[in-house]
Amino acid sequence: MRRAGDLWELIHSRTYGRDVVLHTWPRDEHSEAFAHCHQLNGGAATNLMAAHR
Repeated sequence: MRRAGDLWELIHSRTYGRDVVLHTWPRDEHSEAFAHCHQLNGGAATNLMAAHR
């Protein structure tokens, strides 16, 4: 996950390299972006939210 201007970009650098963007979210939707990333890595979104409170 990286921020690019007014967007959050989901990348998978190990598989696709740093230039391939898999999905984008508006900057103000950072919670949704990080929850999605956390779920892809095998965690539950509720655990992520609890960890960052």
